[in-house]
Amino acid sequence: MILRQLVGADLADLRALWRAGLTAFPASFLMTAEEADGIPDASLINGLESGAYWGAFLGDQLVGFAVLRQGGLSRLSHTADLGPFYISAAYQRRGLAKALLTRVLDQARARGLKQVELCVDQENHAARRLYEDAGFRPFGLRPRSVVVEGQPRNDVLMLCPLDNALAADAIPSLARQALD
Repeated sequence: MILRQLVGADLADLRALWRAGLTAFPASFLMTAEEADGIPDASLINGLESGAYWGAFLGDQLVGFAVLRQGGLSRLSHTADLGPFYISAAYQRRGLAKALLTRVLDQARARGLKQVELCVDQENHAARRLYEDAGFRPFGLRPRSVVVEGQPRNDVLMLCPLDNALAADAIPSLARQALD
């Protein structure tokens, strides 16, 4: 397995893998396949060239990808959003997701980021376990985050602290305090 940043030459493979994921698991993504198809190549190439896209390869085949977008505003520059994150259905449950997630979080730490945030479908238990095992903790719920085929879906909001200033296990209680 090779884990590396994706580059412009990976664009066609990224689009094909992303579309396959959007088609097979529509509830696991915020956008539809048609919306992803509508993203201009230039926009994706900018993301690829910025180092935001990471890939998992078996041989020369792209079988998984992750996107890590650092906060653009100065007051958010210590944070990043993770997603989309996808491993091809044929290669799931082989440790690729864990390896890719570990690499992406290591890169976030190397960039000096303090936390990574994501949202995940409430019913996607396998993904939630993966994220929790990596140090993410839930801090909120976005009701009716997306509507897939006419059905509202909830997203769990999760955060992974990358420094010692915030203990991962303190996050749920901090979230509950906000509601009191």
